[in-house]
Amino acid sequence: MESLKIPQTYQSVVEKLIKIAKDNNFIIYAVGGFVRDIILNREPNDLDIMVEGENAGIEFSKLVAYKLNIHPPVTFEKFATSKLLIENKEIEFIMPRKEYYDKNSRNPQTEIGTLEQDALRRDFTVNALFLRLNDFELLDLTKNGLNDIQNKTIRVTDESASDIIFEQDPLRILRAVRQSFQLNFTIEPKTYQSMKNKVGRITIVSGERIAEEINKMLLLDTPSKAFYMLDDIDLLNILFPELKQTQKVLQPTQYHDKDVYGHTMDVLDNIKPNLLLRMAALFHDIGKPQTQTINGDKISFINHETVSSLLARQILIRLKYPTDFIKKVCFLIQNHMYPKMYVKEWKDSSVRKFANKMGGNIEDIKLLNIADTKDFDSDLFDRVKSLENANMLIPKNELFDGNELISIFNKPAGKWINDVKEYIRNLQFENPKITREEVLEKLKNLLKIQ
Repeated sequence: MESLKIPQTYQSVVEKLIKIAKDNNFIIYAVGGFVRDIILNREPNDLDIMVEGENAGIEFSKLVAYKLNIHPPVTFEKFATSKLLIENKEIEFIMPRKEYYDKNSRNPQTEIGTLEQDALRRDFTVNALFLRLNDFELLDLTKNGLNDIQNKTIRVTDESASDIIFEQDPLRILRAVRQSFQLNFTIEPKTYQSMKNKVGRITIVSGERIAEEINKMLLLDTPSKAFYMLDDIDLLNILFPELKQTQKVLQPTQYHDKDVYGHTMDVLDNIKPNLLLRMAALFHDIGKPQTQTINGDKISFINHETVSSLLARQILIRLKYPTDFIKKVCFLIQNHMYPKMYVKEWKDSSVRKFANKMGGNIEDIKLLNIADTKDFDSDLFDRVKSLENANMLIPKNELFDGNELISIFNKPAGKWINDVKEYIRNLQFENPKITREEVLEKLKNLLKIQ
């Protein structure tokens, strides 16, 4: 199809691959999402190259590495695939293949197959188009791919095996949900029913692969749509039972007009598309079902932020998220109520203590509160900024170390040193510019009291 244009970002890479293929009698295809995206005039995220012939993907990638004088490919002999980094783009090379699945694993055994078998092993028709780069001919071997792109439809490649496609690889259920909103496509009814039929199979998918799809959903323009669909196909309760339990949990009407789940979905949509913020928004109130108390017409959720943080940690560990990411998400959740305690009578010392505790997370806490609170008042954060501009926000570093305090108090080392350091730190919060001499004078007075 002459009208198809390779995006500028991939043009140089594709031109090099075409030349090497033609010069060495290889037939190569751009396949999958890359072809779908260039038809839709979307910027592709990756490029997969299929090469005709047994183990031809690996062999061609080795030749490409040699011709371009780049690092040799990383090969995966079991799946007859390899990867190369070309011009800072990771390119995957494969052969046409057919697959055989064990019922307890989504990782198939593979062997050489025909182009038609390769098309049918893929998930959806819109991802099963092949663009032969040697002559730019577009192959639609399922006979539905182009029509489904035109009609904005997500459909399995083989409707006669709809249930089997999701049973073999249940991660495809999450991919269907995510891609439907990513592309603004509708899932074909029989495909949707098969997704519902096979949600229980998701348990064979690793936490890491589930997390990859959840991350992509969280970065959608309106992520709540994906989570409402996960709930509709009964997958929400399997993946996030803690989140499911927030449904129908009532909240005080003076602050909220929806139950906890509906409110959470609103916060998720309202916060900017940053994975850390979106994850914190998703789980910031999951502790409310466990902490809800109702006294007459008064509803409260005492310490729900602590319970929410603990539950979020358990979920993120379950899905194998990095430790540092988990720590940051849980910090935001644990502290998202702190700004709500603010009153205008706070002294500057209290504002400094808030800023000190938040550390480098002040902006994220602010954004979470803006999304979470109906009538957000920025006065606390305005005061933080004002003190920062006046160089009066964060106190100086430690004025006295432990050895100095031992000398001043003439006492052996012990817990008392931390108590005195905390006393000095509070003096600094009251006056960030307090000097060593002024602190020493107060320490002498403290000695007299003791």
